[in-house]
Amino acid sequence: MNNTNPPLPHIGNMLRTHLKKHRLFRSVLARMLGRDYAVVLKFEKKDSLQCSLLWELSMAIKHNFFADLAAQLPPDFSTDAPDPTLPFQERIAALEEENRLLNAKVETLMAVVRK
Repeated sequence: MNNTNPPLPHIGNMLRTHLKKHRLFRSVLARMLGRDYAVVLKFEKKDSLQCSLLWELSMAIKHNFFADLAAQLPPDFSTDAPDPTLPFQERIAALEEENRLLNAKVETLMAVVRK
């Protein structure tokens, strides 16, 4: 690993922080996962977890840990994920066009009123 890369994220810390922030009890998470309480404690201590386990945790508590990890990557990295802002960008473009047309109509009406 070279010095320009950010440090690896600690998945256990991410899990612990999320549980604490959202006041989710480890015992409840353990029941949701069908695992022992001690196993959840071990998850919090691990710096990495298998993708399948991270998926299971995400599904259980309805939180996207993968997006949290992706947000820590440099923004210039490529992805094949669809752009979630695309519908909003399209809507903004449509509204900007509508605004341009309405402004043209207002200018035309103002010119007629001045005559």
